[in-house]
Amino acid sequence: MTLVDIQEQLEKLDQQIIKLLEERVRICDGQNLSSDEELELLSLWLEEAAEKGLDEGRMEKIGKLIIALSRGGTAE
Repeated sequence: MTLVDIQEQLEKLDQQIIKLLEERVRICDGQNLSSDEELELLSLWLEEAAEKGLDEGRMEKIGKLIIALSRGGTAE
């Protein structure tokens, strides 16, 4: 696999990620999840990360950013 092939595959994946984020924001529009519900969603991120051998600390940061994006807030 060449560098160009890798870049093309990453670009396709990134486009899919952005499309999914757009859909998530649309679904959440006007919805106000409680802190408990947000924590439950974050727990799902961490469980999935552990099952797939992904760094849980990094996935927690990503999950928090996506939850903040979905509620229209700013992520820190």
